Amino acid sequence: MYMDLLILIQIEKAPKHGYEIKKEIQKDLGYLMDVNHNLLYPALRRFTEEGAVSRKRIEQEGRPNQYVYEITAAGKEKIVELVNAFTEKEAKHYIEFMIRVSLFDRISRENRLRILNMRKRHLEAQLADIEKRKDDHAGMFRSEVLQYSLSRVRGEMLWIDELIRKTGNTDMESN
Repeated sequence: MYMDLLILIQIEKAPKHGYEIKKEIQKDLGYLMDVNHNLLYPALRRFTEEGAVSRKRIEQEGRPNQYVYEITAAGKEKIVELVNAFTEKEAKHYIEFMIRVSLFDRISRENRLRILNMRKRHLEAQLADIEKRKDDHAGMFRSEVLQYSLSRVRGEMLWIDELIRKTGNTDMESN
């Protein structure tokens, strides 16, 4: 779902053709993921069919036609819907969570707290599971991986606690 959201947000910023959308997403979030053409172009077709974006053909001499996509009112509504939709299943996925946090300026305080607490519950369960397995005596490198995993999960939990504190006390935009 995060890919749909990222595509629509890029088009909302300004009309773009497919390659520009891919470039902008990767510029913003390339460290988190790669934008695959097999996801991008079918999504653009689907959004066009749904009326979330309009498509304008630009003819180019000696090259294939280019299509520029522009957001519609329905597309703006879909962005709001996608930004706020966050389930327990999505809370398990690091990228889904990070994308939502990066969009907190578009999300109500109540939904921010809901998203943060969902992710925190998932991490608490993950932490308990890792703790159970860390004493399995399954080899030095597995132990190293489990120790690193403990450290990473604890670090993310501390960060989430800080975001919860900021969200609960004041709007995050003012921090």
